[in-house]
Parts: sequence; structure tokens; C-alpha cells
Amino acid sequence: MLAVGRALLTNPRLLIMDEPSEGLAPIVVDKLVATLQAVLAEGTALLLIEQNLSVAAAVSERLAVMVVGRIALETSARELLADTDTQQRLLGIGAAAGFAAAGPTDVERPM
Repeated sequence: MLAVGRALLTNPRLLIMDEPSEGLAPIVVDKLVATLQAVLAEGTALLLIEQNLSVAAAVSERLAVMVVGRIALETSARELLADTDTQQRLLGIGAAAGFAAAGPTDVERPM
């Protein structure tokens, strides 16, 4: 959280973040999402690398899903949230689980 605050103090035009929600309590994640939404509303661009689909979708219009280092899907956040089959196939999100697994489930891996 300190790193996020320090980055925002510089008034960046582009904010690049890698897994900002990792290890944070759910209430802190909610505050982080609200802060990022406010930053975006002020005109700052955001490049977010995030495994938590709900966080990524809450602050993004477009999402790119990487699998084994390659872009497997580029779509709108709304479309991916509505497509549970694609979530299961690319993200390993099951209906019962409700969260992203560590890796892809049935994606072809390059040799």
C-alpha cells in the first residue's frame, strides 16, 4: 500500500501495477479498487497485471488473458465476467470455487 501511495504522489500519466491486491485483506482490496477507480476517473492510464479477476474487471474496460506467456484472449471485462466457460477454460475458475486457480487448465502449451 505504501508503494501505491508513493506512486500516486508523483501524479503519473500511466500507472503500471503488478499484483497490487496480492496479500491484502479483503477490506483493503476494496479500498484499493476504489482508489484505482478514482485515479482512472482523473485521467490516469492504468496497466494492471492481476490474477484476481474481480479486481481486474472492476478497474478495467479491456482485459487480456495471458497463458504460458502468450495472450490467449483479449476482450472486454463485461464479456469475460459473463462467460463462465471461458473463465473455466483459461483461468481455472470453477462455479464452486469463485476464484482463479494458479494456472491454466486445458490450454495447449508450446514445446
